[in-house]
Amino acid sequence: MNNKENLRQLLQWKREQIDPVELGWPQRTGRGRRSPGLSQAQVAQALFTTERTYAGFERGQTATPTTEFLDNVAKVLCMVDRERTALYVYALGYEPPIPMDPCAGTNVAPAWQEAVRHVSGQPCYINDVAWNVLAANDDFIRMFPQPEGQSPRLPEQNLIRWMLLREDAREHHLVEWELRWAAPVAAQLRTALSAHPENDDLQQLDKEVDDDPVAGPIYRNHYAYIHPDGDARPMRHAGYAVPHGTEDHRTRCCDRHAPSQLGTVTMCAAQPLGSPGARFFLLPFVPQAC
Repeated sequence: MNNKENLRQLLQWKREQIDPVELGWPQRTGRGRRSPGLSQAQVAQALFTTERTYAGFERGQTATPTTEFLDNVAKVLCMVDRERTALYVYALGYEPPIPMDPCAGTNVAPAWQEAVRHVSGQPCYINDVAWNVLAANDDFIRMFPQPEGQSPRLPEQNLIRWMLLREDAREHHLVEWELRWAAPVAAQLRTALSAHPENDDLQQLDKEVDDDPVAGPIYRNHYAYIHPDGDARPMRHAGYAVPHGTEDHRTRCCDRHAPSQLGTVTMCAAQPLGSPGARFFLLPFVPQAC
């Protein structure tokens, strides 16, 4: 079965599910069309186009429909995100770049949060589109530098704010901060704000980072970076457990923080499919050889 046939069947199936009366058309009486759901003419009317144009689209005869047209079709036919994704794939050959739900990427299902909290032996977490931590396991929380004698905790709920604006990150935790961390993270923030211009958290981060005397110049001069998947960066791991029988090479970054282990963290990123824009990270750490 080819994409034209897939498209035709998807659109016909969605039309049949919708009662025209619910969308404002009068109840059918007397003779006439008896097929269930919306007619092609009714869909065309709702789209402010001709029946011929819509019928041609449904038959797969529109070579490159615009994304605006596809989104309008999805709205008229009351499609959910997975149906809209299929519409894009059948009509254009790729998934929609922006989810239908404006809140997509700002939360994850409780099952994801529970799963992350129960991962042991490898730091992992989930952040939303604005880098707010939605879920994290104990191994991740223990990575951050802690004042001597205090219980491990996240230093900041928003990771962008911590990585770019906080002294603990810039001076102690993130090694080679300006080149290896600040530049790509700043570019990520610019890209995220362009993709989600209405997100209040990203707008606030944009202002805070731009106003910062240290991070601001970096932010204004780095543009091209999308995601960190596969990146390996130097850092201090505050919660590194020295393997039994091996020499302890942990050192102090300063008098205030407990000893930590120099090494390299690799970012393995994935996306919860039910929350486009959110990211799941596994962070394998390799200690620096001495």
